[in-house]
Amino acid sequence: MKIAFVADPLESLDATVDTTVGLMHAAQDRGAEVWATEAVRLEAVRGRARAQARRVRLAPTHPAGGCRWSVADAWFTASAPTIVWLDDMDALFMRTEPPLDATYTTATLILDLLVPARTALINDPRGLRACSEHLLALHFDDLIPPTVVTADGDTIRDFLTQHGTAVLKPVDGFGGRGVLRLDRHDPNLASLLELATAGGTRAVVVQRFLREVAAGNKRVFVIAGEPVGAVYRYPAAGDFRIGDATAQAPITDRDREICARLAPVLRANGIHLAGLDVIGPHLIEVNVTSVGALRKADALLGWTLCADLLDSVLPAPTLERSA
Repeated sequence: MKIAFVADPLESLDATVDTTVGLMHAAQDRGAEVWATEAVRLEAVRGRARAQARRVRLAPTHPAGGCRWSVADAWFTASAPTIVWLDDMDALFMRTEPPLDATYTTATLILDLLVPARTALINDPRGLRACSEHLLALHFDDLIPPTVVTADGDTIRDFLTQHGTAVLKPVDGFGGRGVLRLDRHDPNLASLLELATAGGTRAVVVQRFLREVAAGNKRVFVIAGEPVGAVYRYPAAGDFRIGDATAQAPITDRDREICARLAPVLRANGIHLAGLDVIGPHLIEVNVTSVGALRKADALLGWTLCADLLDSVLPAPTLERSA
């Protein structure tokens, strides 16, 4: 069995928390060959997708307390890069972090050459292009807080006049980068809007600030359309943005309603793994590109989300591949 990961450079990953590393461990524990490559290393040759990839072997790891894992300084060894045909893989995980730039888009178009019945794709490249993490939820207006998407400063000011305080996010942002809390009385408001919208040329997402965030931002893990677990994340001291997973969260009836509403869209777009961010009764984001926090939850709560995801893709026993 062979499993490939299209990810950021291995040397840049934080092996103590990174979900991609957790998934690699789960694959290795199941006896699979683990191959790692990067979006820029993908190629299309004679109508087939291939990559310059490295065979990876991971050192042992164990929970270290909190949401982190103990790892060796040299947490992996890797072969020299070699050309591998991606349709020889049993599964391929697209785990490159945003932004979804030209390199990312080109990689997904190359991955379109793979046949999902032969190589499981997590997540499907077509779905990654279709399902914007910040904008997909706009199709479910009754599930989300008041929201506008605009590059116009006057529209944002009108929104603030109505709601008082808001959170501004880049459309292509991730991990809290570029997220601002706006107040209509802030003397820096004009400058903040100018910077965030690049002088009115770049659209941003603006949502009413939810005071329920003090009770935690919930990450609901969804596999094949079904919620399989949830964790609370709280703002760090002096920062309104969300920090690490800190506690198990219940999956409420409202959470199940949100999941049920989104499930047909996720399944139709080949989104096998999603992370829904929920504050109070409101859906905030639908994470699909490089869904994180699974490895953190596994360490914190003794769960097996990374392994469960692998098993959902490659149920044992794995059938021999046809020639």
